[in-house]
Amino acid sequence: MDVKEQILEKSLEMFMRYGIKSVSMDDIARKVGISKKTVYQHVPDKRDLVKQSFERHLCADEFFCTQMMDETNNPIQQLLNLAKHVVGNFSQMNPSTMFDVQKYYPSSWTLFDEHKNIYIKNQVIQNLELGIKSGLYRPELNIEIISKLYICLIDASVNPDTFPSKDFDRVAIFVQLFDYHLHAIMTPEGNAYFNSHKESFFD
Repeated sequence: MDVKEQILEKSLEMFMRYGIKSVSMDDIARKVGISKKTVYQHVPDKRDLVKQSFERHLCADEFFCTQMMDETNNPIQQLLNLAKHVVGNFSQMNPSTMFDVQKYYPSSWTLFDEHKNIYIKNQVIQNLELGIKSGLYRPELNIEIISKLYICLIDASVNPDTFPSKDFDRVAIFVQLFDYHLHAIMTPEGNAYFNSHKESFFD
């Protein structure tokens, strides 16, 4: 791994653990084991570092999630696997991280918006199509409306005005969102599968 990759990797680790505002360029240089001057040889400023770190993270996450979705043809199992991955990410994230990105780093937040509105929405659409075809989701579902509603739920779940971090746990919010979404779209057969496999997620 070259120096820039190390900078981006360690920066993301610290942003996720401590939030963004509380992490300085000096902190990052110490974590990587290089001088701050060397950090600035690879990134012009902290704003750009935040953006590059999150862009790298989202690309890796999309690759990982696509592989995960391809591992099974069962749409409910796809979502159970994906949800477990998301919960793992949220459990390691400082509650202030998302707030910091939204408030202080709009260009980085735009990356998340694009990821959500393009990649996540497309994954939801593919999952809905598979679920309806397999008889595990209700056949009368309007895929375009449901996929947009899911994106709206994600927006609400990360909105600090709707769910202040001092009052709500991000993992708990996601678990409820996930449970709400599945129970709104499953057939009785889908519900039976979910009830017999949900321990893999809710443990």
